[in-house]
Amino acid sequence: MHKAVSRKNIALLTVLALLWCTRTLSQNPQKIPLTSVIEQVETAYNVSISYATSDVSGIVIIPPAKENSLENTLRYLTQNTPLRFTRIDDRYITATLKNGEALHCGRVYDAETGLPLSDVTVQTIDGSFATVTNSEGIFYLAETSPGAYLRISHVGYETTEILADRLTGDCSGILLLPSVTALTTVTLETLFTQGIQKSSDGSITLKTENFGLLPGQVENDVLQIAQALPGVESADETISNINIRGGTHDENLILYEDIKMYQSGHFFGLISAFNPDLTKEVTLYKNGTPSRYGEGVSGVIDMRSKDKVTSNIEGGLGVNLINGNFYLDIPVSERSSMQLSGRHSISSLFETPVYKTYSEKIFQDTEITNQENPFAPGSLSVTEDFSFYDISTKFLWDLSEKDRLRFTIFTVDNKLDFTETLETSSASKTSNLKQRSLLGGFSWMRTWSGDLKTTALVYGSYYLLDAVNNDIFTTQVQLQENEVIDAGFKLDGSYRLSESLQLDGGYHFSETGIANLQDVNLPRFRIYEKKVLRSHVLFSDLIYTSSSKNTILRGGVRANYYEKFDRFLPEPRFSAHQKLGGGFALEALGELKSQTVTQRIDFDSDFLGIEKRRWVLANEMDTPIIQSKQFSAGLVFKKSKWFVNLEGFYKHVDGITASNQGFQNQFQFVDAQGSYASKGAEFTLNRKTDRFSAWFTYLYMQNDYTFTTLYPDPFPHNLDIRHSLTAAGSYTLKRLKFALGFNYHTGKPNTFPRDNDAIEVIDGEETIIYAQPNTQRLSNYYRTDVSAEYLWELSESVDAKINLAVLNLLNQKNTLNIRYALDTDASGNARINQVKEVSLGFTPNVSVQVLF
Repeated sequence: MHKAVSRKNIALLTVLALLWCTRTLSQNPQKIPLTSVIEQVETAYNVSISYATSDVSGIVIIPPAKENSLENTLRYLTQNTPLRFTRIDDRYITATLKNGEALHCGRVYDAETGLPLSDVTVQTIDGSFATVTNSEGIFYLAETSPGAYLRISHVGYETTEILADRLTGDCSGILLLPSVTALTTVTLETLFTQGIQKSSDGSITLKTENFGLLPGQVENDVLQIAQALPGVESADETISNINIRGGTHDENLILYEDIKMYQSGHFFGLISAFNPDLTKEVTLYKNGTPSRYGEGVSGVIDMRSKDKVTSNIEGGLGVNLINGNFYLDIPVSERSSMQLSGRHSISSLFETPVYKTYSEKIFQDTEITNQENPFAPGSLSVTEDFSFYDISTKFLWDLSEKDRLRFTIFTVDNKLDFTETLETSSASKTSNLKQRSLLGGFSWMRTWSGDLKTTALVYGSYYLLDAVNNDIFTTQVQLQENEVIDAGFKLDGSYRLSESLQLDGGYHFSETGIANLQDVNLPRFRIYEKKVLRSHVLFSDLIYTSSSKNTILRGGVRANYYEKFDRFLPEPRFSAHQKLGGGFALEALGELKSQTVTQRIDFDSDFLGIEKRRWVLANEMDTPIIQSKQFSAGLVFKKSKWFVNLEGFYKHVDGITASNQGFQNQFQFVDAQGSYASKGAEFTLNRKTDRFSAWFTYLYMQNDYTFTTLYPDPFPHNLDIRHSLTAAGSYTLKRLKFALGFNYHTGKPNTFPRDNDAIEVIDGEETIIYAQPNTQRLSNYYRTDVSAEYLWELSESVDAKINLAVLNLLNQKNTLNIRYALDTDASGNARINQVKEVSLGFTPNVSVQVLF
């Protein structure tokens, strides 16, 4: 079995990667001023070169090879500068402007940011002359033939051509548009607040840079932000249980830098595992996903960090009442930079009120809060020590104008130590739980032409749950491990067939291994199983965008082949967007998807009542491949400052098992396979002005199970939340932002014991007899959140930002779950004990950041 990767090994791996990158970069020749090159030539060949200072000012080039002869060196300089180098005799050389004419001058800017671009290639169409821009974006050009055109190109930007005659000695400005090899996805509207955008393909994009403000947010936690969208919520208020249109969390594909993550939260799901400082863009699909995405039958959450090489040092330091954090984006060379970020809990220093509130939420109804010595009540004391951290490193190297290399390492760690002490004897035992994730990837993006782009990614993702449970009242020791190793290779290509048609496609190979161990010393019991599955996937999409962008169509197919089962699964996908005029548009989305990895929920063998879920791999017997089909259609209205969207959907998921649905009733220990069908409608209304945005969202959904071997059939899904709505607004006044929101949903289905004779003896054991499953409901859920943000400009380059947020402002006591367990009364008779799980109470938080 693979062992967990230690912090020391992670640090060593990161240092080795940095040393490799530094060594590689040192071998890449860098451009230097032409004046320095001339001085080197004069020294190396004992010659003297005369020139006008104004002729060489601002010109930078790659130095010629040292082994060149003088003649070859002069030829190189003539070809790569706007100067002609001529030998007068053995000692003296002159450098004059070609054709003896004054230079034309141009200056290249980024069309979006307005900043000058360095190292931009400028060449004549016939290839007779070429140069690059300097650090100020300036280039010089000798007079060319009348009517000559220049081609101006730079990695990450659209290539443009201009008439050389339009350039003057005053450095005419030239704008380059950021390059999008693929046909652009049309953004329909910014939703709710700045940074949330709805696109024509049905996806929602979250851009955290210059993000607005949502109620209850103390920082831009992307997985919390996603829950502001209709159809996306968490039934138990955790990041680790995001439900998209009635699906369970393990049915979602969560990607970081295009690599699957098997752990999404810290603090057992209350905060995201992804540092908001470097998670710059998140794309969420509820339906109609492109064919490159697989292994998630409910939704896709694709997270990306900043992918542009920086030329300036940027960073920030911050702290809130849960953790401290930092991030850095630093240039390494002209074509490379490094991103670093990290967070660490502060509970080891002191326990804040927020930490205590979170602890009460997570540890309720667990051994940590329910410990008692049955023989001597009050003689047992317990303490817990919880900590977490995450570290992210990304190296970016634009190898050339057409080649970009990226190297990513990301690690997440959660650790809980739980110590029980008998005060009478001072004897103590410690149990511990560790959750660790590590992913790494190396990608190469090649722009072959303005029409063709490819990306190759080699990746690995690792997850480990490692638990040791020591019982202080006995000598029993229970060991549990859940280990996932996922490695593979992805090749993506995008080819523009015409101005309206684009073909996307690629190949994905993956090998996933999952191991589960449970070992108990008394009574002796040990079970260990490990499964491995390899898959080969071909995928392709054809995208059509009309010249007016009124019609946007995408159709594709994902073809999965599983070696172990010798099984082929095709998955067609499509999306369509058609503008009708008057601000109206129609959308239709559909897909078939599958997944081979899911989670099993074990309430009888969990760790201290805290961590109940284990990753398992499909075996086509008791754990089948899960498959889904989904269709949705909607009407969009966007005009002036109004946005309205009404969308109906139907989703059917087959291949689920009773063990991965979290039943706590008569089906808790039943082996059964079945399906569920979710259908409903989502409504969004948003009104915006320059300073104010107000929105209202509503979800109606009916979600039912079908298990042919269980009674009754069908019956309501555990996540059958019929009505859910949000009403919220945000206001911005210069540097101050304020947001207030109200959330409501009807209670979850629940199963209660039957009214009479609810305890029976079955096979010699007293058992709770339940009424029909999920026929009753918990009380309705209400929560009001508020947040505020203020930004100070400390200097031209340093800002300070403070955020205040309160979750559950009115301290509403919401019941999230009710289960039942057998207990005994004072007379020793069996009785049914009701156990409630309640929501977070009044939870204020504050965050302070210094940004530079």
